[in-house]
Amino acid sequence: MVSEAGELGRPAGGADIAEVFAAVERNYGFRVRNPKLYKGEYDSNIRFDDPEHGLLLAKVSAPDLGAEAVRWQETVLDAATRSSEVNFRTPTVMLTSDGRKHVRTDRFLVRVVTWISGNLMNERDTSGDIDLSLLRSLGEASARLTRALSTVRMPPQIAQHEWMLHRGPQEVRHSLAALEDSQKSQPGVAAESQIRTIRAIADRFEQEILPRLDDLPWAVVHHDLHDANVVLDRTGTEVAGVIDFNDAVHAPRISDLAVSAAYAMLRQNDPERAFGAVIDGYRSIIEPTAPELELVGELSLMRLCMNWAHWQSRALESADNEYALNRSKFTWPLIEHLAEKGAPAV
Repeated sequence: MVSEAGELGRPAGGADIAEVFAAVERNYGFRVRNPKLYKGEYDSNIRFDDPEHGLLLAKVSAPDLGAEAVRWQETVLDAATRSSEVNFRTPTVMLTSDGRKHVRTDRFLVRVVTWISGNLMNERDTSGDIDLSLLRSLGEASARLTRALSTVRMPPQIAQHEWMLHRGPQEVRHSLAALEDSQKSQPGVAAESQIRTIRAIADRFEQEILPRLDDLPWAVVHHDLHDANVVLDRTGTEVAGVIDFNDAVHAPRISDLAVSAAYAMLRQNDPERAFGAVIDGYRSIIEPTAPELELVGELSLMRLCMNWAHWQSRALESADNEYALNRSKFTWPLIEHLAEKGAPAV
């Protein structure tokens, strides 16, 4: 999850930019030119130009990121890179001069991956009209990644993360509690009607949908195929690359399609039609089971509620709340529409 930052600041782990550059040049042999910092939810991401290798991305994490988690992220990236299923670009892990996949110091952990050039899906100009070719391509990309990641098994030591859809109700309630507390000191942060709507969706999901998830096929999936992690081709009509595999996890297989379809509905005049186009693309590669198709719309709605609640609450505690608010600025109108019409159906 990255967004452009206006100036170079301090990356994750308390390290400063110069320290990271020195480690990259010393361990990889790269020459760092024209660096640009991008904000992430947890990592800092620094794009730079190396005269020999071109554009690269240094992903800087806190030093306490465990060895199993690091190894898992590298395994997932390697699986996508090697797979013949994937017909678009994914980040390739670069090796240090002595063959390591990352560098760890007492102040940070850094990995270097290839940079994927192009406009992100959320940066495209849109009038609300549906680009069916792009949305079918998005669904196809989700299915291809799911097939590619079927070759790996997630170690039991890898912790579940807060964006997993089957954790939706508890994560939404946690965020709503923070929003309700904030109303005492910051009235108007979130309308009471918005909180009621989100809570009602979460309650229904927990009672009616959550008990059915264990019976679905489970698999390792990207689980974060939203519109800021999808790179478009030059025409803007097909997926040219997918980035940010940090949330890859073993989950209900249809979760990945649900996430991509959820964000595809944003800013659309006919969100249900957009949803259907993503589903059609996925089905051209993988045919979901009947229970998966019955629940995918409900999972998409839950992801939208998680997005809105999470980033609204994060904005309360962040000194730089613009980043948090931008992550959900188009979400509420879609939730309001689906709360009235019902979750999209296949």
